Amino acid sequence: MKAVFLRAFLLILLLCAAPGWALSPERVLVVANRKSPLSLKMAHYYRLRRNIPEEMVLVLDLPRKEEISRPVYLRYLERPLAEYLQERHLEDRVLAIVLMPHVPHKIQGRVALKGDAASVDSELTLLYRKMLYGPYRLAGWIKNPFFGTSSSVPFEHDRFDVYLVTRLAGYTEEDVRGLVDRALLAPQTRPPMRLVLDARDGPTNIGDNWMYAAYLLLKDFPGLEFVLSFKPDFVLRADRVIGYASWGSNDPRYPRDRRLFLRFLPGAIGVTYVSTSARTFREPPPNWRVGAPWKAKHKHFAGSPQSLIADLVRLGITGISGNAYEPYLQASARPHILFPAYLSGDTLAEAYYRSLAYLSWQTVVLGDPLARLKPGFRDTSPKDWFDARRKRYLEAQKRRRPEDLLFLAEIELKQGYPERALKRLKPLLKEGLSRETFGLLSQIATTPELRAKARRLLRGHTDPLSRLFLAFLDLRDHLYEEAERELAPVLELPSPPPEAYFLAGVLALKRGRCQEAIDRLEEAIALGPGRWSFFVSLYQALKECGQEKRAAHIREAILKRPELADLWPSFKDQ
Repeated sequence: MKAVFLRAFLLILLLCAAPGWALSPERVLVVANRKSPLSLKMAHYYRLRRNIPEEMVLVLDLPRKEEISRPVYLRYLERPLAEYLQERHLEDRVLAIVLMPHVPHKIQGRVALKGDAASVDSELTLLYRKMLYGPYRLAGWIKNPFFGTSSSVPFEHDRFDVYLVTRLAGYTEEDVRGLVDRALLAPQTRPPMRLVLDARDGPTNIGDNWMYAAYLLLKDFPGLEFVLSFKPDFVLRADRVIGYASWGSNDPRYPRDRRLFLRFLPGAIGVTYVSTSARTFREPPPNWRVGAPWKAKHKHFAGSPQSLIADLVRLGITGISGNAYEPYLQASARPHILFPAYLSGDTLAEAYYRSLAYLSWQTVVLGDPLARLKPGFRDTSPKDWFDARRKRYLEAQKRRRPEDLLFLAEIELKQGYPERALKRLKPLLKEGLSRETFGLLSQIATTPELRAKARRLLRGHTDPLSRLFLAFLDLRDHLYEEAERELAPVLELPSPPPEAYFLAGVLALKRGRCQEAIDRLEEAIALGPGRWSFFVSLYQALKECGQEKRAAHIREAILKRPELADLWPSFKDQ
């Protein structure tokens, strides 16, 4: 929760500090398919319009298919791309990769929360990291290190070991050209501008809360007007739209004939919460209708009854994110991060990837990565971070000093291997927990199996951090008596940390002792001001004790703070 709060707090700074940098054309790699005349044509068109250096265009022999197998992806796309970057020492120079039409965009696999199906685009974001440290876990998503960062933090490889990947695609050549042409016109866009936030249920429902938080963050933005809809009707008409968010065909009010009358300004971007909105860029028949039951496969188009982001490209949007396969809502672009970042001066690629929590997943971002509302670039000459990182990694493998083990554990965790990360930490846990290992272990112990392993490594240690962590593990696994036993000695210390009082409060609430829970949680809040996640548990304790007025006051205060949007669903059933 601390990390969530920090990311959210940084968002408040977006409107106060516009960045003085942006991606430049010299740092964008264009990838095209030699077997597609349109792909080659658009690569040439984009390179000329954006003054991309010739060496930053890579043409590959790729299948003319939207969906390819993992072996085909590796053999014909990822490996040749990695070789091109490494042979020319472009690893650090390239910040963004833009894929041309007819570059495959889906990798076959199992579609599930722990599945390995993915969009080509999202998989390629991790190519930098893969070249550094080797293969990462393919089952499920990988956390995006750029997610939630402030626009005062530039995207550069000194701190972010990923690429920003977007795509130019649409139903026709005219649609694709439109993405480029509108991006070039974006700096000329002037107020009034309109942000359309077509919510479905209410702020405490996930997805809607991000839209409402975007409104709270931007309601005083100069020249920006709003269409914030919780009304029965879907927003069919709006003009001078600079930002658009909706549930697409997942909203029962969405027009089944797909007819929207939205007029987008050059530079407009958007997001729809639709599971398969980027499944295809083939144009449906004019009479095709969305919303058929999933069982009525004969009424689907390209395997799904859901709306398509290419329809919005046809309407004139400049950037839009969608999904190749089912992403689950939390993996969608988040409007309360996306729109403030873009309006404050981020490029399209930077804004989208700040708003995406996960990589190696399902996202497809359509649009010129260089599109932005503010003109000009700053020359950001790359340094040789890649070689230095690789050297550090290889030396750590040999030395195995405590600091090396921590570094290697962090790498294993980033690669999606928490079991390996725990194994790296094992020698360091013999004497109990340090602050560094505490933080890493809290990220590792996310499943019952990993918590059991961590518990075995720490059981018997009497240092306060170990006891506190064991109490946390026991609480997660509903072992309340064991948690209280571990926590008791920590609470007897002269100055217990706020986390100890928080855990004691949550435990008391679980055991039905609501007044004790209130007292403990109030102590935690007093010692840890700004820990807003503590207030959610206090709210629950106050409700249990019948203190409705105080509970309502906390709820109202939190719902007024857009940086806490990820906490709002805690109040959904109230």
